[in-house]
Amino acid sequence: MLTVMLVNDGSGRAAALKEALAAAGVRVVAEVQATLQLADVLAAARPDVVLIDSDAPARDMLEQVCVMGSQHGQPVVMFTGDDSREAMRSALQAGVAAYVVGQVEASRIQHVLQVAIERYQIDQSRRAELADAQRQLAERKLIEKAKGLLMQMKGLDEASAYKQLRERAMKQQKKLADVAQEIISLAEWLQP
Repeated sequence: MLTVMLVNDGSGRAAALKEALAAAGVRVVAEVQATLQLADVLAAARPDVVLIDSDAPARDMLEQVCVMGSQHGQPVVMFTGDDSREAMRSALQAGVAAYVVGQVEASRIQHVLQVAIERYQIDQSRRAELADAQRQLAERKLIEKAKGLLMQMKGLDEASAYKQLRERAMKQQKKLADVAQEIISLAEWLQP
């Protein structure tokens, strides 16, 4: 059974939404007002999905909910009556996994939430891959710069400079990029 934390903006639609969620076999494990600090409730409730019921959510509230959801591993789904492109774009940029306009039939809610969960997991996987690729590129740049410094300072060829970097990393039991950073930092410190 899917569980949700319902973030309610106080518009009065929450009762109808909770009925639809119950009819869809979705359990509301927590309900909070949009103006409250949500971190403690989210950490304690640990829902599968954070569901925002709001006609016009504030950008700050959206970002707060999405950041917290991301930290705790839950996608954020928004049910709203606002079909404007600006509101949709703001919500998606804040990190909302699904933006659902209008009333949703109970028979569709479970599917909407499951698609949001899958979409969120794919997005998180892509973000992790991107972060890893960026880290690897940054490390490669450090290594290349350190090799260049060694070549310049010691008159080495590229292969010999790399070999010295690698040997030093193994001897110190450090990552190659960490040794490269040490060499770069030392060279910067020694420059007049």
